[in-house]
Amino acid sequence: MANRSCKAALRRTMRQKRDLISPLRRAQASRNAFKALLEKVPSRSFTLSYASINSELSLVLLNRYLAATKSLVLPFVQNHELKLYLVHDLDKQVRISPWGIVEPNPEVCQEVAMQQIDLALIPALAFDGEGHRLGYGKGFYDRLLSNSEPEMMSIGIGFTEQLLSAKLPVDPHDKPVTSLALF
Repeated sequence: MANRSCKAALRRTMRQKRDLISPLRRAQASRNAFKALLEKVPSRSFTLSYASINSELSLVLLNRYLAATKSLVLPFVQNHELKLYLVHDLDKQVRISPWGIVEPNPEVCQEVAMQQIDLALIPALAFDGEGHRLGYGKGFYDRLLSNSEPEMMSIGIGFTEQLLSAKLPVDPHDKPVTSLALF
């Protein structure tokens, strides 16, 4: 119970901290992320990305590139799990979820098995130096990472302001990312 209340307080603090990042800084970080992540994306393979919500680091530039190269995979929430779909056209193959999140439209996108993903770009509210992440508390990405066999390369994505010097409180079900890319 102590971890849960600690994480809830930390979520509020980190959301506020991320919300305060200036629009100019956000735009520069997004451009830097595109340049840096482009070098990490495996050629001719599928990359799981995300459509940013609220004040998350935007990967729209990278997502457009990945869609054009037919390698963009986006998550879709179904029955408390993330289903993965290949998206080739960000204008015609996505829709807005009831929570206001851009997601693939499963009626027009091809589902992709977890084993087909070579790289996963994972958002969060905060990260520690060991790759642990503080998400929004639903465990979607923890379950997804737990189900990847063999373990895929996963990169925690965010702003440098989201890196904590202290270790995050960790529960047994929490899965760290393999590396961080903070901008």
